[in-house]
Amino acid sequence: MRALKAIIALLFVLAGIALGALNQQTISIDLFFVRYQAHLGLALLLCVLAGTVIGGALTSISLLTDKTKAMKPSKPIIESGKSA
Repeated sequence: MRALKAIIALLFVLAGIALGALNQQTISIDLFFVRYQAHLGLALLLCVLAGTVIGGALTSISLLTDKTKAMKPSKPIIESGKSA
């Protein structure tokens, strides 16, 4: 299983290198106050990385809230004091 994960990670690294190598055009990124000049491949990789980090964070938050809801004790059932 560990070898399979390593192979998949290596494939993603190779795909990222290919993406960066095939997209050498320079683009201008304007962030209102600041303007950056960057290669298209680098900008694409950074956008994919940012999406992965944000998606992972949101997934972690939803999993943590589900766990805390599951760990809360439910209200005890109070029996009425009537005896038959």
